[in-house]
Amino acid sequence: MAQWQHPAWVNWLYPSALSSSERIGRYSTFFSTVEVGSTFYTKVEQTQLLRWFDAVVDDFQFCFKAPQTVTHRLSDRPWNEIQRDWLAFIESLRPLQSKLGPTMLQFPATCDERSLDKVLALCDMWTLETPLSVEVRHLAYFDKVHTERYLLTGLSERGVNRVVMDSRPVFSTEAYCESLVDAQSKKPRVPCHPIATAQHPVIRFIGHPDLPRNDVWLEQWAAKLSQWLLEGLSPFVFVHSSDNIAAPTLAAQLDQKIQLLSPNYQPVLQLPQSQEQSSLW
Repeated sequence: MAQWQHPAWVNWLYPSALSSSERIGRYSTFFSTVEVGSTFYTKVEQTQLLRWFDAVVDDFQFCFKAPQTVTHRLSDRPWNEIQRDWLAFIESLRPLQSKLGPTMLQFPATCDERSLDKVLALCDMWTLETPLSVEVRHLAYFDKVHTERYLLTGLSERGVNRVVMDSRPVFSTEAYCESLVDAQSKKPRVPCHPIATAQHPVIRFIGHPDLPRNDVWLEQWAAKLSQWLLEGLSPFVFVHSSDNIAAPTLAAQLDQKIQLLSPNYQPVLQLPQSQEQSSLW
């Protein structure tokens, strides 16, 4: 998931008596990773990072987003200040390495090909033994020729994973409800190029609130993920929906579709079955 807190998940994933601070631990018994956006928006104190670290099961992996002061200020901040903030963030994650998945450098649509050398320079500064991933949103990075090839080559040479954004489902209809209006205003509408540049490709799937409509794209991803697993890759998949209420259900459906294609695959996502679950949608 892209979060571990959602009020609609109470009395389904979480007992109502469970405090909000305990939910990350409960979440980690269902899911093997989480995308953490709070580090993008603000500085999270080291004590808080360590509390999250201690709360989850041993084989859980956090995927933290780099601060926006690093990724979203490339053109208007001094380079030495960006480097300072990035190195400080890396050091804050060092004690958490045993539970780190791919850390995300997520760049905005305003970050065009003129910033690519800086993007790769930030990758060169990564000193942890855990994976790093890069998400780009400017359309120049999807041209299938010069800029995209330069990006893919640069990431591959550095062992850095490309984040593949799949927002096709959420843009597949007009925005006929509030959650779709909100999602279409915030999520990037970029081509979906499922290319792995390193060992841990990262997928961000933005689902449609009409759940059956997602089947065609979930089946495509089940096929691609099965192929990657057969090749020995270890992908990370983050499933969103327009309001994220149904995101766990979509993730479970994807897990089941992979199992059908890969008989040796062991499903890892077992969600609780309850009346509360069926009443959510």
